[in-house]
Amino acid sequence: MPVDVLGGTAIRPIQREGWEAISFFLYDKSTGAIMGRTPKSWALIIGFYIIYYILLAAFWALCMFVFFKTIDDTVPKWTTDESLIGTSGALGIRPNQSDEFIDSSMIIFNQAAEGKTVTGGVAGWKEWAERTNKFLEKYRTSKGVDCTSEEPGPGKFCKFPLESLGPCGQDNFGYDLGKPCIYLKMNKIYGLTHSYYNDTADLPEELPTDLKLSMANLTGEELNQIWVNCHPEHPADKEGLGDIEYFPKSAGFHDKYFPFKNQANYLGPLVAVQFQNPTAGQLLHIECRAYAKNILYSKRDKLGIAHFELLIHNEATAKKADAEL
Repeated sequence: MPVDVLGGTAIRPIQREGWEAISFFLYDKSTGAIMGRTPKSWALIIGFYIIYYILLAAFWALCMFVFFKTIDDTVPKWTTDESLIGTSGALGIRPNQSDEFIDSSMIIFNQAAEGKTVTGGVAGWKEWAERTNKFLEKYRTSKGVDCTSEEPGPGKFCKFPLESLGPCGQDNFGYDLGKPCIYLKMNKIYGLTHSYYNDTADLPEELPTDLKLSMANLTGEELNQIWVNCHPEHPADKEGLGDIEYFPKSAGFHDKYFPFKNQANYLGPLVAVQFQNPTAGQLLHIECRAYAKNILYSKRDKLGIAHFELLIHNEATAKKADAEL
């Protein structure tokens, strides 16, 4: 007795090859299909995607509208203690390195030479002086208010006077003399009002003696400053670093320059540190620290400090260094 086999009536599809297969795919005369779909099917799927992407774009635009309505162009949503930055300001060092050595913290130059050497040895001081001049140029043209004669209004800030930097605000900034000026600045934290060590009768033990002596000559609002001190990190550095001078002489960032409120063209205060007689040819490791009650100190996390290395060559040490290259 014959048995029906499932699929026994299946029809083998027509085998097409070459140009016949391509032309059949492009247009099927029997069904009117174009590239596998009838005109009606193409119209439905195109219409679906048009509506889909219109709705998707509308949803994205709505999300962006709601998002931008929740933020302010000038005021961060979270500030000071509520923000990730917090209230512990960080110190920055200027001038910046050249692009070639942007990741380096070493300040190195030949005091006896002006420009780059032909042999590719230790470069002269001119590039450092030029970068310093470029950095200070914006302070010369600052739009800030002269706070010695008037109070800054809303959206204004006190202009930092470059004349307070003494020799670190003119000429070649000490680089040609082997007495380089390094500039410290606080990073900008919106709305931060610092808590100062302004009571000379209640100062922390870790505050350096030279700062305490400097504070003894100040009174009233003059004591409302973030104090700065630079010191050698190792005993060998102490022997080679020599004398240090600060400009302004108080060695601090005054309260009148804070808080930062995102004022247009805002320029923060500076403290210039001039190294008077560092030993030529010796690599010096230097740490500068900011002192205020709200500024934390951590070597590991680089809180409240700025670190750099200083290596100044004279003619003799530069020749020795070039010979070792």
